[in-house]
Amino acid sequence: MMHGAEASIGCYAMTDQGIEEIYTIAHAALTSGKQKYFRFHSFPFRMTEENMEKHKDNQWIDFWKNLKTGYDHFESTGSPPSVEVKNKKYSFKPQ
Repeated sequence: MMHGAEASIGCYAMTDQGIEEIYTIAHAALTSGKQKYFRFHSFPFRMTEENMEKHKDNQWIDFWKNLKTGYDHFESTGSPPSVEVKNKKYSFKPQ
C-alpha cells in the first residue's frame, strides 16, 4: 500500500502532498475509460553518474545499477519503460 503521513511499517510512505499527486493522476487515468492501469516508477535518488559515484560503496549499489537502466530510459525518452522481473532482476523494455 501507498499512503501519506510520512511514516510506515511495511508500506511505501511519502508526504501527504506526494500521495495527493499520485492519487490525482491515478484517479484521472482509471476513470477516463481509456486505461486499465497506470505505471508508477520510484527511485531512491536522482540516478545521475555523479550520484551513483557518491553511493558506490552502499550495500544496495548492485540493485541501484539495475534500477538505473530504467531511470536512464525515462530520462532519455520521457516515457516510462515496461518492467518485468527476470532472474530476480528488473528487465526494462520500451513501451
